[in-house]
Amino acid sequence: MSYKILILEDNELLLETLDEFLSDSGYSVRLAKNGNEALNLTYDYDFDLFLLDVKVPDINGFEFLKQMRDIGCKTPAIFLTSLRDKDSLAEGFRQGADDYIKKPFDLDEVLFRIKAVLSRRVGKEDESRIFGNFSINKERKRVFDGEVELDLNLKDYKLLCLLVENRGKVVTTEMIVDKLWKNEVANIGSIRVYITNLKKIFGKDSIGNIRGIGYRFEK
Repeated sequence: MSYKILILEDNELLLETLDEFLSDSGYSVRLAKNGNEALNLTYDYDFDLFLLDVKVPDINGFEFLKQMRDIGCKTPAIFLTSLRDKDSLAEGFRQGADDYIKKPFDLDEVLFRIKAVLSRRVGKEDESRIFGNFSINKERKRVFDGEVELDLNLKDYKLLCLLVENRGKVVTTEMIVDKLWKNEVANIGSIRVYITNLKKIFGKDSIGNIRGIGYRFEK
C-alpha cells in the first residue's frame, strides 16, 4: 500500500534528493517546483501527504495550504523551510500544518516525521466494503481488492463512490456530471469510458445501464 506524497520545493537538487530517498522508502512521489504546479497536481491526484517548502515561486507554501484547507482538503502537511522565526512557525500551523521541519535537516528525520503523521491518519481512516474483497477507503480516496490497491483515476473513484452510495438506485447523468465535473465543462462521452473502466474491475453485470437516464450499481 503505497502512500502518495506531493513535494513542493524549488531547490532542484533538494527536490531530486527527496524524490529518490522517499521513492526508495516505498512512497509514490509527485514533484512541483512552484505553487501553480502543485495546485495542478492536486486536480489529478489525491495525495496522502503534502511536503511543502514555504518560499517558492507563484504561490508560496503557506498560501498553497490555505487554498487546500479552504476547499475542505484534509491532507496532512509538513513544512520544510529555512524560516526560523516564531511568527512563521505560527503561520504554518495556522494554515493547517501537521508538522514543521527546519532546514537543513537529516533525511531520516524527514522519514520519521512522515511516518508519524501518516500513522496518526491511519487511525482515522474510514474503510467500507463494496462487495466481496473490494473496499473503499474514503479518507485516502483509494479502492482495494483485498490488500491490493486498484489503479483508478480520480473521476473513476468519484463515479464509483456515487454509484455505491446510491446502490440499487438509478444515478442520473445529471448527478454524474455534477459529481465529476462541478464547475468544469462536462464531457458526457467520457462517462461511458469511466463506466467501462469500472465494469472491467467489478464485472460487466456490476453496473446496469438505464437507457436515456443513467446507471445503477447492481452489486
